[in-house]
Amino acid sequence: MFLNNFPHVSFPSLTASNRNHLSRVLLIGACILALCFASVGAQTPPAGGSAASLVDDKKARALLDAGDARFEAGELPAAMDLYKSVLDRYPTSRWRFLAHLKMGKQLLKEKKFDLALDEFRRVSIEENEDANQVGDASLQIGVCYFEMGKFEEAFGELRKVIKVHPGTSYSNDAYYYIGQAHFKLGRFGNAIDAFKNVGTSIDPTLPDAAKFEAGKRLFIKIEDRDLSAQAGEVGVPATITTSSGDKETITCYPVVQGAPILMGSLRTQLGEAVPGDGVLQLVGTDKIKVTIVDKQTASGQLDVVRSKELQVVGNARVKFVDGAFAEQVGAVVLDKPAFLFVQDSDRDISGKADEIEVVIRTKRPSEEQPVPANSGGPVGAQAVIDTAEKAAPVFKVIDEKKIRLTEKPAEGAAIGAPVHTGIFVGVISVSRTNGKPQPDAVIADVGDILEIEYIDAVSLEEKPVARTATAKVIEGNLNPLQVANTQISDEELKFKTALKTSDALKNIGNIYKDLGLTKQATDKYKQALAETEQVAKNYGALNQRLLEQTYVQMWKIYYAMDDLGHAAQMCLELQRRFPDSPFVDEALLLMGQVSQKLGKYQEAIGVYRRLAALKNSPLAPAAQYAVGESFEQLGTSLKNKIYYDEAFLAFKACFEKFPNSNQAGDALSKMAEYYYSKEDFTRAIDIYEEALAQYQDSKFIDVVLYNYGRSLVKMKKFDEAQEKFNQLISTYPNSKMVGNAQKIVEAIQKRQARTGGAGEN
Repeated sequence: MFLNNFPHVSFPSLTASNRNHLSRVLLIGACILALCFASVGAQTPPAGGSAASLVDDKKARALLDAGDARFEAGELPAAMDLYKSVLDRYPTSRWRFLAHLKMGKQLLKEKKFDLALDEFRRVSIEENEDANQVGDASLQIGVCYFEMGKFEEAFGELRKVIKVHPGTSYSNDAYYYIGQAHFKLGRFGNAIDAFKNVGTSIDPTLPDAAKFEAGKRLFIKIEDRDLSAQAGEVGVPATITTSSGDKETITCYPVVQGAPILMGSLRTQLGEAVPGDGVLQLVGTDKIKVTIVDKQTASGQLDVVRSKELQVVGNARVKFVDGAFAEQVGAVVLDKPAFLFVQDSDRDISGKADEIEVVIRTKRPSEEQPVPANSGGPVGAQAVIDTAEKAAPVFKVIDEKKIRLTEKPAEGAAIGAPVHTGIFVGVISVSRTNGKPQPDAVIADVGDILEIEYIDAVSLEEKPVARTATAKVIEGNLNPLQVANTQISDEELKFKTALKTSDALKNIGNIYKDLGLTKQATDKYKQALAETEQVAKNYGALNQRLLEQTYVQMWKIYYAMDDLGHAAQMCLELQRRFPDSPFVDEALLLMGQVSQKLGKYQEAIGVYRRLAALKNSPLAPAAQYAVGESFEQLGTSLKNKIYYDEAFLAFKACFEKFPNSNQAGDALSKMAEYYYSKEDFTRAIDIYEEALAQYQDSKFIDVVLYNYGRSLVKMKKFDEAQEKFNQLISTYPNSKMVGNAQKIVEAIQKRQARTGGAGEN
């Protein structure tokens, strides 16, 4: 779910000498949590490169466009095949990043989180110069961890987005997911703090917005240090009015205590104006006016009214749909009606069912540039790819009709009630060329393309835009559920299916293993291995990407079976055969974990150090942290304190080399524990302070507060110790440290009661 970019407007800036009295209001339109795979932009890459690379880029772009078309038509497997073909055929093309991003978002939607993470990590690298793609991919990594329930990993990734991509919608999304994660963990205070920052990340270089899309949430941002200081918990009122008659008042509050920024928001929707109901009702021709009172201006004037205006607009969407006007379709049936759908909020201009005009045309491939004929049977992925790489075919117009679409009432609306949906629908018959002519029908034959075109005169863009959608004309019906043949003839599909079967068997084995059914689990693991080996033997030589996946799958199965020797062997084989594989990092980490699990700590340390030294590896921080853990375990097993010193140095290196990683906070906590064990409480407190300032989302903050309080008790600073313990109790009521913290607070209070002074020994 993604926040759209926030258009905003601001009040005129005042003189620099009077900056303390600056009062600006920013109006922000946001469609909160609008999930859309197709929203991945087709950013234009920078120019440059050799002639060959430019040709490859053009072909890769054609495949991406073909994949997008298949995706829009609901043909997801075909779309994914086309995106994958970009990676297979043009692995160095600049468009590969966008292909990875699109695939990752679809895999995330399908809840295939591990695969999605791999795709997003391939986008979020230094080599990718598109900051928008990198920011989006970085956010999605955090979202994956959130959806997997790995909240601590999610916090690290999301905070990194906020730091590296400030002033973007990705930063706003990151705050939202941080808040959601804290809420799920029961840290309600932290959740509220994060939610307050949603919508506050705005690029200061963006021009003032003059347009607002109806139906999205309206955010109001006020920048005025004096006004913020005066607001306190009462806030600052803002009045929002529309030209159609609605009027609402909201209160803007400081985003955090002492900040010069105040924020407020209001839900909007198409509809008849109902002043004072807490929702801003809009029609397509509306203008929105936001007004506040600036209590003191730069020139010393008092109670000056300041306002800004926005024009309501809407970006139109056009598509062919089913008879219920609900689902998009990619084909229409000859001699049956075609159902048309246009959504454009700014064309809802009255309480009546408004109308718009669209053009329907039949297009046929030109004889000068024929397209390979389709017999009507299933089209293989390879044929689709080959066709996509050719130049776009030339079409000629066979027939063209203008038709008016009528605004559709809301579901369940009473007869005669005002219509405010911004959704326009209509029907047109599709008649064959040599058939009986029908009035107001569009003429077509099987294989033709039916196109709907709508001129979006008013939108978020500067000029009118032609919005189009196409559907193929077919014979018969649209029922896709009949199965004529269960045999899989396509070899690649056959072995892809085998890998999916193997993964499913492995997951079933994991379930049996969790239930303690060892024999059943082993049987499933062996079946999974057999399926995977089939791919490696029969198809691996023909498709290296599939062979790479088989090695990855096999070491995961062996690891699940606790056959650590074979798991390590498969990891080594993967590194030998595919040294540039993105799975090598994970394989090294697994090898280290295998050695660590077997008690071979020195061996594990060697493997982890190899991984930590890899440039740009996303698992390097985890490896460096594991070095410290292994030294700790080595010290415990050999009862040698020297290894604890080595562990401290490893954790210190983790924090210093990877300060933005998920492991940095844990490493800092380990460093503090080391100083505490040495009774160097001053240094321990310095580290606790840094942890509280930089890693407020981390899982160990309750432990930090507890140990901070204990250190202060050791230093006989009882008042400060009580403050830290009380902070722990109020902020983390479910922490296992709360019981001990309450006992220490009670003991301090009894001691103070006896001595008659808070600070006495």
